[in-house]
Amino acid sequence: MSEEIKSMLENGLKALSEKQASVEKTLEKAMEKYDGQLAEKSKVDGETRAELKALADDFAKVNAEITALGQKMTEGFKGNEEKTIVTAGAEFVKSEQFKQLVAGQTQRVRMEVKNTITSGDTTVFPTQKPGVIGGDFAPLTIRQVLQSIGVSTNMVNSLREASWTNDAAGVSQGGAKPESDITFEQYNVPIETVAHWIKVSNQLLADAPAIAAYINTRLRDGLAQKVDSQLLLGNGTAPQLSGLTDTGNFTAYTPVAGDLLVDAINRAKYQLWAIGRAPDTVIVNPEGWGAMERTRESYTGGLGAYLYGMPGVAAGMNPFGVRVVLSNNMPAGNFLIGQLNGSAMVYDRQGATIEMGYINDDFTKNLVTIRAEERLGLGVERPTGILYGAFAA
Repeated sequence: MSEEIKSMLENGLKALSEKQASVEKTLEKAMEKYDGQLAEKSKVDGETRAELKALADDFAKVNAEITALGQKMTEGFKGNEEKTIVTAGAEFVKSEQFKQLVAGQTQRVRMEVKNTITSGDTTVFPTQKPGVIGGDFAPLTIRQVLQSIGVSTNMVNSLREASWTNDAAGVSQGGAKPESDITFEQYNVPIETVAHWIKVSNQLLADAPAIAAYINTRLRDGLAQKVDSQLLLGNGTAPQLSGLTDTGNFTAYTPVAGDLLVDAINRAKYQLWAIGRAPDTVIVNPEGWGAMERTRESYTGGLGAYLYGMPGVAAGMNPFGVRVVLSNNMPAGNFLIGQLNGSAMVYDRQGATIEMGYINDDFTKNLVTIRAEERLGLGVERPTGILYGAFAA
């Protein structure tokens, strides 16, 4: 069936459905008039009965036209399940009880109807909710706090300061000037690939576009979840990224006995300040943050007020002016704090890409392979600007 004919049939069905609704509303008013006369005079005059019969005939005619057009569309679409909706009014008009009413064989009828979607008034289909009910999508938090820049190579090479000795001093006239020392080192960031794939039948992709779209979304999310984990925990062994907690990418934090998480954040903040690094972000495990929020004053006989803030009062997630980022990937009992804006950079070689194709015997099995991949690298350019470790000894 051509798109033009399909459009004409759909428009015709729409117009008939609107006409059906209008006639049904008029029929309802006529029934109310019928019931009113019956209640007032215990009988119905001939004019009202004739009006009700005429409206019933009109309604039945419109419903028959809709049924015929729906069948034509169903045949034209070759079984794509374009079905005619039979309303409660249509069922009532076709019933034997209604025929007895307009024929004067009874004064009152009652009929219970069900909301059904039928084809030829025989086939019942279940209600179909649009779209797909998705699974859980874990929050993505690490990448959002890191700067990124696009690159066009598979390796980023740079020089970074390895050491700096500042011997600047006051010098008397004619005196020898002191020499300072600075050294540099080669710093390379390899671009790695994160990817996965899934096989789907051609029929599913063709017949269920919502599922196809959901698969694409889930594949992209799978990439994003793995990247978020690698940006924090990647050990740098190819093809893994070298994450923020990889050896050499941070300065170890020395915990103090008895400290709470909030104590450690404060100590680490000013440890960074001492070297000229004002921290902007602290990454913690949700459970660790929750335990800190639940900490209360203690005294003989019970517990007192919450130390971080009263429940119901927005205490905020920026202790001592440092933004808190929660991540399930952060090991329990540890935290990372740093001037991430200026210490680390994500190098984007290729954003998340979805591709489809035939692999091996996919073609003969009516399957298609959907692949999602992304290429990127993480460079920690100033490890001194990041502290990582346990927050309590």
